Formats: sequence, structure tokens, C-alpha cells
Amino acid sequence: MGASLKQVLAFGGVVMDFVQDGRGGWSVREGGSAWNVARALRALGVRTAFIGALGEDPFAAQLRRQGHAHGLDLQYSQTVRANTALSVIHRTHPPQYVFYAEHAADSQFSQMPEAAWQDVSAVYFGGITLVRQPARAAFLRYAHEARSRGLTVVYDPNFRAPEAVAYQETFEAYLQLADLVKVSHEDLAGLLPHLSPDEALAHLRARRPDATILLTLGEHGARLITRDADLHHGGYEVRVADTVGAGDASIAGLLYAVLKTDRSPPDRLAFALACGAAACTQSGAHAPSLSEIHGILQGATP
Repeated sequence: MGASLKQVLAFGGVVMDFVQDGRGGWSVREGGSAWNVARALRALGVRTAFIGALGEDPFAAQLRRQGHAHGLDLQYSQTVRANTALSVIHRTHPPQYVFYAEHAADSQFSQMPEAAWQDVSAVYFGGITLVRQPARAAFLRYAHEARSRGLTVVYDPNFRAPEAVAYQETFEAYLQLADLVKVSHEDLAGLLPHLSPDEALAHLRARRPDATILLTLGEHGARLITRDADLHHGGYEVRVADTVGAGDASIAGLLYAVLKTDRSPPDRLAFALACGAAACTQSGAHAPSLSEIHGILQGATP
């Protein structure tokens, strides 16, 4: 698989998602953008380390067990004396989140060992944890270091309104470092509220013209925008259990396809959207396998 045989570092947070089960109760599942992306990459066969902070409560113990079961490398994650952040998902299609995360473990991240940089080809930075204090400075410091090391840098803001100011304060810094950027129209409206969607997208392209932008469009698919091309794909029709984690799966799929250097931009976009569609077929932040994704690609109408 070429460069993809090297490791990917996924920087950010992990939470426990409380999701309505449709029967008046709640199911509890692992979540968080960086954790979801790490799981999705690992399911695709990419060696992936989660870089963030885990607490010392029972939820953290459960996350460690699940992370090891998924094959994630957790040796570089930081252990802190704090409880795991909780995310309550009151609606799943589209998702509506409420976070209970003040002083939670994910926001206490401050360092990782130097050894974590060995044999790394790409890094992912994403989610609300990147903008929360006191971890914000540490994550941004490592993003700068990744850029200085010549690694492929992926940025997915995953905008959440409760931290709007913090997102807006850090957005430009991450944008200047990124090779791949994933955004939705909702992200752009929150990050650049003074601009129209078209103006916001033009701003991204002007500020980082060499970056590849994945603009997700919900049920209308996505656009993949590079310096030389602006591609659109309408997506795939699947039986949707929920859309939790679909965006995370999509950017994981795009990174995987980029690491597979023999893939063309249209193929990369198709693969990313098939990965996101496959994630929607099961409840929670499902990490689809290659066989699931290929099944969707092969079943698409030419």
C-alpha cells in the first residue's frame, strides 16, 4: 500500500456518546472525531495511533479496552486525572449534540512522547477538543511540528456552536497548516459567519490554494476541490440507521485514498463518500470495512 503502510496519528478527543435507542432509553457508545477517524482508518488496515488524553474513570477503562480491541495504538495517549467527556445525541439524523465536558479528560491533553513521530506519514487534527482549554495550545503546537516534519496534515474543524469563538480563533492557524481540509456548509457558516457559503469557500481556497478541500453536502454528496479541479459526486443510496460519524468516516476514507497514491481524484472522492455511506448503515460511529465500502462502490449505478 506504499506510504499508507506508515502510521497515522489522530490528534483530538474521545467521548462517550449517549444516543437515544428509539425505545425511550439510551445506548452508550464511544465517539469523538479523532477517535472515530482513528477507528475508521484502522478498519481500513492503516496503522493508527490515537493522540489525546484519557481519564481514569470507568468510561476511560472501557475506551482503552475498546481501543485495543479495534487495534488502535494507545501507547502515546496521555493519562490524566479527570473524567471522560460525555456527548448526548438527542437527534441522530441529522445529529444534534449536547456536550457535558467541562474540565473533562480530553481537554487536559498537554504532551506526547517524541517517539510517536517515528514512521508516520500523516496526521489528523479534528473536533471540538482542539479548541478547548487548556489543551488548545498543545494540539496547535503539534500541528505546527507535523507541518515542519513534512507530514500530510488533515484538518476537520467539526464546528460546534457552543465553542464558536474558540473555533474562529484557531481556524486560520490550522488552515495554513493543512493539506486536506474537510468542511460542511454548516462549518463554514460558523467559522466565517460574515461570509456567504461561496465567499467562505473562496476564502479557504485563497488562503491555502494548494490544499485539497472536501466539502460535504449531506444527502447531496460532496465536492472535492483542488488547485486544478472541482469535482462533485452525488453520493450513494443506502439504508440509513443514523448519520453519526459519517463525516469522520468520509475524511478517513479520503485520507486512505490519498495514501493509496495510485488513485485519481474522482476515485478518491468516490471512495470517501462510499466510506461515509457505509458508516450510516449501522448505528453509532460505525467504522466500515473495505468489503463494506467495495460493496457500495460495486453496487453503484454506472
